[in-house]
Amino acid sequence: MEQHPIADLFKISLDCIKEMIDVNTICGEAIAVNDETSVIPVSKVNCVFATGGCEQNNVKAGGERHPFGGATGGTLTLKPIGFLVCSKNDIRLLHLDEQTHLYEKLIDEIPAIAQDLKNIFTKPPQVSSLEVIERKERP
Repeated sequence: MEQHPIADLFKISLDCIKEMIDVNTICGEAIAVNDETSVIPVSKVNCVFATGGCEQNNVKAGGERHPFGGATGGTLTLKPIGFLVCSKNDIRLLHLDEQTHLYEKLIDEIPAIAQDLKNIFTKPPQVSSLEVIERKERP
């Protein structure tokens, strides 16, 4: 079966996109800040792609085949979202989006909050002193 011209158009477009995007586009190359710390830029890639075409019908039966008309288009956006900071003691993701950063802080604080709640509910009540007041009867 003969391959449709739109398949060739689609294949050429995908090959061009593959040339533009590689792993280093999403996670950039490490930048050494000093001997113990490196910074890796992290980006979000959004790709929208469309291909279409048409063949004109031949009005006369048995006439020549009309040419194929096709088009392809797309958009590729690269948005930096943060930096991965790798140091000797830890690895942190620094977000450029403020709200994402707040959520990350909340998630990071959950273990400390859970430990505080555990301490509150597991401590036995402490009685510092017990005072007995004598009761006097009235005449």
